Amino acid sequence: MGKIKVLHLFSSYTIGGAEKQTLLTSISFKELSSKFEPVLAAPKKSFLYEEAEKKGVKVVDFSCRGTFTPTGVYKLIKIIKTEKISILHVHQGKLYWTALLMKLFFPNIKVVLHRRQDTRHKWYAKWHYKLADITLTVSKVVRNNLIKYESVPENKVKVLYNAFDTKKFEQSADSADIIKKYNLENKFVVGTVGAIVSLEGKGQQYLIEAISKLRKEYPDIAGLIVGDGAGKKLQEEYAKSLAVDDIVFFTGYQADVPKFLQVMNIFCLLSCDTEGFGNVNLEAQFKQIPVITTTIGGIPETVLDGKTGILIEPRNTDMLIDAIKKIMNNKQLAQDMAEAGHKFVEENFSKEKFVENLTNIYESILQ
Repeated sequence: MGKIKVLHLFSSYTIGGAEKQTLLTSISFKELSSKFEPVLAAPKKSFLYEEAEKKGVKVVDFSCRGTFTPTGVYKLIKIIKTEKISILHVHQGKLYWTALLMKLFFPNIKVVLHRRQDTRHKWYAKWHYKLADITLTVSKVVRNNLIKYESVPENKVKVLYNAFDTKKFEQSADSADIIKKYNLENKFVVGTVGAIVSLEGKGQQYLIEAISKLRKEYPDIAGLIVGDGAGKKLQEEYAKSLAVDDIVFFTGYQADVPKFLQVMNIFCLLSCDTEGFGNVNLEAQFKQIPVITTTIGGIPETVLDGKTGILIEPRNTDMLIDAIKKIMNNKQLAQDMAEAGHKFVEENFSKEKFVENLTNIYESILQ
């Protein structure tokens, strides 16, 4: 008997966290699963399509502009028939209804919805979750809020933490060029990685403020802000207005995140509004970097407060400053956090653990 085919559905051209997790899910099952065979459906010339081809994952051309776009519905019916799909795993909210419509054409097909954001849907979206076979969330807080605000039956929603590709992060890259470019030699680097959609962004504004207040007491401190977006210029101007543009450096978007993490002594994810999970916290901890992060969304599930990092309130520059000083002033604490963080990620978020957990979920809905 052959493997059971799972179609991972994502009609996206961008390179975001959800796209990367969808790709990693497909790759992980191709490498590790003896029971389920992944097939990825994504638009041609998209990040997902091209990367899946490179990794040897079966990928088919699929694009769909809206929920009931006739061409999208037709394409999906054809893919399911041709590939003999048993499970539809939907990674994009706008495709939920498109996937659920397939139950009219294929009565035995199972539909899995994946929620990565802690946001509210309109009233009619509640039927998504009642008609799906299971809904997966990236954190407990997203699950709890689906039950509370979207009336999702408790037995139809499960937490599935993101997979983490340890192999990508376990090797040390040469970061000498970064140190030279930004003059970071003998500096204590406090850094962050994330999109910059506004002046506040993912809290980069407060990191800039903290460094401006710390530089007199700690003249060797420097900031490294990795990421891009509409707010990058605003943040650069803000750093200049606080007279820290000489020690706060903006790198723009970087594909090789591990290389930039390696030069950081402290990593900060300071999200203010919403964060379904906060995968970059795992990346930093695996690279043995103490983390300072906020209590927003699912972030607290990615860090052991006081052991691998420090949790603070969002938009609280004073708490951020205290946390930075606590780690800077205690080398033993920093070392203990670094070691504990690596172990925490390795034991709880590996690809192997992810495949095992998702395999159990697939098996439960097939039964």
